[in-house]
Amino acid sequence: MAESPLEDQELLRQLSKGNERAFSALYERYQGPLYRFTLHMSGNNATAEEVTQEVFMLLIGNPKGYDATKGPIGGYLFGIARNLTRRILQRSRLDLPIEEEWLDTEPALTSDLDVLAELSNSELLEYLRKAVLALPEQYREVVALCDLEEMSYADAAVLLECSAGTVASRLHRGRAMLKMKLSCQKCLR
Repeated sequence: MAESPLEDQELLRQLSKGNERAFSALYERYQGPLYRFTLHMSGNNATAEEVTQEVFMLLIGNPKGYDATKGPIGGYLFGIARNLTRRILQRSRLDLPIEEEWLDTEPALTSDLDVLAELSNSELLEYLRKAVLALPEQYREVVALCDLEEMSYADAAVLLECSAGTVASRLHRGRAMLKMKLSCQKCLR
């Protein structure tokens, strides 16, 4: 998502005129990040594929639905993916609840914690995936956006319609929950 917003807007303008190359360029740029975000949020490959496809179908169907004053095209597409994923999770009840014991304990400070750096093999990554899915939605979103998709706090705040401080706070709490969950499973030293 490091592309210029003006370049994205020009591609969208060309897409609205029926330019297939413009669509291909936008698809190549955002398909992977959208798919990964949806996969992190849902934990389901089929849901990630369905949502990613639907985002681009909606973009093709209404390229003028994007409002440049509300943020970058990437944020617009992630917002669509976020909303579609929420609807699917609500319908299928795949949203996993947080374990009760997490609510009663104060999380450890995570200032020097980089959970992702400590995980290196597929077994540990599977624990991480399950731990991320177990987070409440508000924490799972910021962890997926900021840590897994490497989105800035400001961009995540625009997408989530909250302040950058709220994103930072949720990310801190989400990381603490992840650390606790992974520590309980003896994944972290």
